[in-house]
Parts: sequence; structure tokens; C-alpha cells
Amino acid sequence: MTARRARTLPSFILVVATVLLSSAAAVRSAEADSPRYPERWVYCSANLQVDQSVKDVIALIGRAKADGFTTMLLADYKLQVLDRVPDYYFSNVEKVKAAAVKAGIELVPAVFPIGYSNGLLAHDPNLAEGLPVADQPYVVRPSGGAGGGRLEAVLDARNLARLRNGGLEQLEGDRFAGFTFQDDPGITTHADHRVVHGGRVSCRIEPGAKSPKRETTNARLMQRVAVRPMTAYRFSCWAKTRNLGPARSFQLLALGASGPGRTLTFQEGLIEPTQDWKHIEVVFNSLDQKEVNLYAGIWGEGPGTLWVDDLQIDELPLVNVLRRPGCPLTIRSADGRTVYDEKRDFEPVVDPKLGSVPWGGEYEFDHPGARLVVRPSSRLRSGDRVLVSWYHPVVTVGGQVMCCLSEPKVEEILRDQARRVEALFHPRSYFMSHDEIRVANWCKACQDRKKTPGAMLADNVKLCTRIIESINPRARVFVWSDMFDPHHNAVDSYYLVNGSLKGSWEGLPRRVVIANWNGGKARESLAFFDRRGHRQLIAGYYDVDDLSNFRSWDAAARDIGGVMGFMYTTWGNRYGLLGAYGKAIESARRP
Repeated sequence: MTARRARTLPSFILVVATVLLSSAAAVRSAEADSPRYPERWVYCSANLQVDQSVKDVIALIGRAKADGFTTMLLADYKLQVLDRVPDYYFSNVEKVKAAAVKAGIELVPAVFPIGYSNGLLAHDPNLAEGLPVADQPYVVRPSGGAGGGRLEAVLDARNLARLRNGGLEQLEGDRFAGFTFQDDPGITTHADHRVVHGGRVSCRIEPGAKSPKRETTNARLMQRVAVRPMTAYRFSCWAKTRNLGPARSFQLLALGASGPGRTLTFQEGLIEPTQDWKHIEVVFNSLDQKEVNLYAGIWGEGPGTLWVDDLQIDELPLVNVLRRPGCPLTIRSADGRTVYDEKRDFEPVVDPKLGSVPWGGEYEFDHPGARLVVRPSSRLRSGDRVLVSWYHPVVTVGGQVMCCLSEPKVEEILRDQARRVEALFHPRSYFMSHDEIRVANWCKACQDRKKTPGAMLADNVKLCTRIIESINPRARVFVWSDMFDPHHNAVDSYYLVNGSLKGSWEGLPRRVVIANWNGGKARESLAFFDRRGHRQLIAGYYDVDDLSNFRSWDAAARDIGGVMGFMYTTWGNRYGLLGAYGKAIESARRP
């Protein structure tokens, strides 16, 4: 190296370093000035079979474009039943697609209803996850029909649970006899002799009553009732309301009386704020419990009045009985020595109203259920006692029914939905609807796998991702966060899930984008998925009245990489803050 070259080398290095530092500073400046959430989504739940809904969606597309949004998540129940919609539905979809193309808005269809599975179950209501009824006793009695040899099996009434004083006719002052406890008699719970459904007395509940003697903020009746383990029951009452607020504070609730007191019913929205007498019911399985605590009333304080009357518990005989390989029905003799055959000893067992009231995929339990009819050539004889084991679905929050995670036919329906949605939309992105899976791992199909619910869910989400890849290899794939988040719903003892949901996240390919809605633990949840290498879409808003939800999410995501966007997520079709959120999302910058 010459002396001249040796002298000029430091100057050259200095120039290069200066250029590199300037370039890095420019990059940092550009990043700081770039939008923090380049993808701005809006959630839209619609029924495109209804013309007015089509007009509303098209208007929302235009509004979203004006407010700076880039993408619309389209959740339409009809996408789950495309094989049975009328022809004009497809014309309506084309109108929406054309509006989206014109506005430059990407449409993302929601698929795979794993959790809120009613649309999937419309194809076959037997695919609901089934809770077991074990050894329900029946007695064979003469049918009285022609031929003289036909016999009908009927439920033995001596085995039914009993609710004491369910008609509320026995009382002392404002206190109703037979109930284990009653909140604040004469203050919030009263014997009403004027407004009744049946008999002479009802219970009037005034949850907003003020009194220094009031001992609790709740206003309920509760009775402990003996039940048979692994049996289906209907708990019901008649209810009337006047200006009750909020109406969702009313519940019929069954809690296991032993151990930690497992909740057995999960239903909301049973009544309206003001309504005349209405029959209210919830269905539950006693699981391993020998006693349950049955509650009727109000949780919390609020305005208005509720009346309840004629409380009752009924054991359910083959109502919504599920018939699939993973939910076998067996009838055996009382001593267990003889197992009777459906082809030889009794007629096929079918509940004609299974999962079809008021429409396909919906389950109501206020009907007689399936009949057990003994064949003339049966080994069963009049007076024989038998034990019947079967499976039934259970309805949880908002009428939700969960499908089985193990029955092969579920996969067939998911594949069919994906093919039909692909043909209709040819989308750039798919959104998998795994969400709030409240019932799992009870039926024989699930039990035979000897896996945790978390492992079964991991298998399912892996399968669903492969289904999308098989029809559209380049498609982006999104999924809700909650069932794969150990800080949210991927936990032990979630609702009526039999076992732990931990480890469900192991089935998520890294390429799947997480729509994170865990606002309660936003920072922990975002960090968890970030460590696993997932990009994330924040699913915020949730029908609040200001921008506080956005601000809290924005703060939680400050040092989280891979957050690609923000979704204005409304369950009540509340779009009043769409413009304000659009401005807030657009103005957010990288730290």
C-alpha cells in the first residue's frame, strides 16, 4: 500500500460511515413518519340475502373509504350455507363486491364457525358436541297399539328431581318456604298477591330497592335440589318484567353444589326489559354432581321490576338426542348383563325436532323428544327396567352451540364451505372464526382420542389452515386470538370444556395473523403472540362511547413488532365513531 493510499483511507471510511449514518437516520425518520397501522379494518356483520342489508353494506363501504379504512371483514351467516341460498343472494354479493372494488376496499370473508357453530350444524345437527347422559332409567310399558306385541319404553317418573314449592304458594310473610336462601325478603324480594302467573302468589323482585338493612346487591331465590349425575335437566320459570335494566342481569342459573361449584348453565338475553309473562328455560347436564343449586333472579342493582312464578325442574328424556358414531345410544338391562340392539329390539331412535327449531342449527328443548318403541320381536318385555345412555347438545351464551372437534364429517363441511367461498369471492385473505369455544371433549369421538381439548383445537386450526392453503395457496389467513391465548381463553376449566385448552396455540402456523381482542390483558397477549412470530391485527373498539379503547391498545402495542393494523370491531353495528377512529388510526405513528 502506498503512503498516499494509506493517508486517504481514513477519509474514505469517514465518508462511507457518514453516508451510512445519514441513510440509517433517514430510514428511522421515514419509519417514524409512517403510519403505525397501515391496514385499517372495519368489522361488518350482515345478511346479504336481505336487499336492505346489501344497501347498508354498500353505504358502509363508501363511508369506510372516506374515513381512511382499507379492509372490511364480512361476517355473513349465509356464507356457511351457500348450498341452500336463493340465486339472488349471489347477485347481491356481486353488488357488494363491485362497490368494494370501486372503493379500493378489500373484502375478507369469515369462514369456519368453530365455536358459534350453528351455521355448520344446519348441515347436520347431529354434529353438535354432545354431553353424556348415563344410565337413565326407563320402564317398558304396553303401548296399547294394534298388534298387541308392540311395547313403548317410557321414562320412570319416580326418578325425576323435585323442586319444592316451585309454585311459590307456601310462604311466611315475604319469605318463600322450601328455598335454601332468598335475598333480602321484604326489601328486594316480595310475595306478590296481585301479579301472578299461576296460583295466588308470585315473587316480585325489585333490584333497585334502597334500604340500610339490605345485605347484598343481588336479588334471587335459590334452592338446592338432588339430581342424578350425568343427566339432562330443564330448569324453567315464568317471568314478567317492567322497565328492567339491564335485562341481561336476570338469570336462571344451575351451579354444582359439590367441589368448587362448577357453573352448569351459561345463557344471557333470556328476557326483554318490559314483557308480559314468558316461559324461560335453560338446559344443563348435571355432570358429576349429585346436588345442584338452582338460582332465579337478578345479579346486581338496577331499575325496574321482575316477577317470577311457577319454577320447575324436569328431567329430559331423549330431547335433542344426537345420533352419530361419536354419540352412541345404548340400552341395557338394569343388571347390565344384556345390551339391546336397535335393529332387533327397538325402532330407530330419532328426535324429529333435533336442531331444527326455529330453523336449522338451532336447538330448543321444550318438546317431547324421541320415542323409544319396542319391536314386536324384541327381547324386552312389559315391566322390564332398562338403562338408557345417550348424548345431547347444550346451548350457551347467545344461543351458541359448539360442533364436535373430532367427528370426520365436520371436516367435510368445512372443506365444502371453503370451496364455495373461494369460488364466490376469490379473496386475498380469509378470516377463520374460531372463537369462544365453550363446550368440548365430552362425546365418545373426542374421548377416544385421549387428547386434551387444547391439543384437539390445535389439530383443528392446523387442519383449517391447510384447507385454505389447498384452495388458495397465496391467501393470507387470520384468526381470532382468544382460544389460542393463555392470557385469555386458552386455559383450564373454560365454561363447559372438559379439560384444559392450554397448548392450543401449538397448532397455529406462524403465517397465521392473529386478530387480538384481549383488551383486558392487551400487553401480555400482544407480547405472547409476538414472541411466537405472528403478525397481529388489533381488534379494538367493541362498542364503547369514546376513543379510550383505541388509546389503551395503542399504548399496549408501543414496543410490539409485527402489529400490522387495527380493526374497528362492533358487535352492535355501531358505526358512530368510525370517522374518529379512522383519524386516530391514521395519525398513530411508530415510536
